[in-house]
Amino acid sequence: MAFYQSGSLMPFGAPVLRSEIITNSVVSVVNDSVKFASGFVALGTAGANVLGHIAAHVTDKGVGLNTSGASGAAIGSYVGTYTAASDNQTVAKVRAVVDISKFTLYSAEVDATLATTTGSNLAGYRMDLIDEDTLDESSAVTTTAQYNSWGVDPLESDRVIVNIYESQVFGV
Repeated sequence: MAFYQSGSLMPFGAPVLRSEIITNSVVSVVNDSVKFASGFVALGTAGANVLGHIAAHVTDKGVGLNTSGASGAAIGSYVGTYTAASDNQTVAKVRAVVDISKFTLYSAEVDATLATTTGSNLAGYRMDLIDEDTLDESSAVTTTAQYNSWGVDPLESDRVIVNIYESQVFGV
């Protein structure tokens, strides 16, 4: 599992949820990091401000999905991964429910052993994505990057606890 929720920096801990249409032809998974691209939800990329993380997939009417969206998918095939059609933006309009809060904490997968790059295992460092579900361990810096690190995940020593730092909604 690449990212998963691991708490909140706010005492009441509520997510800030937005339901937005998914870009055409995208395969997205619950907890993927996402961004806006031309007004639609697209997978997160290195260096781009972060919109948030997918909490759920729903129809344009807000109803939970029952298929994965893949061609010929059977009823009941949805298990957290959705394949958007090539005309999703204009026809089906399937949405990602996105937690846009900068206060939600995530346990994050990194692409290399922690501490290979100085600070990648320490609180107060920041890292960028390598793709929508993995942080780039070699990007650890004390200046600016997409995610702020709180250090090694106490439950899984090969992961870090992070929150969104560079937000498309709330800025840096």
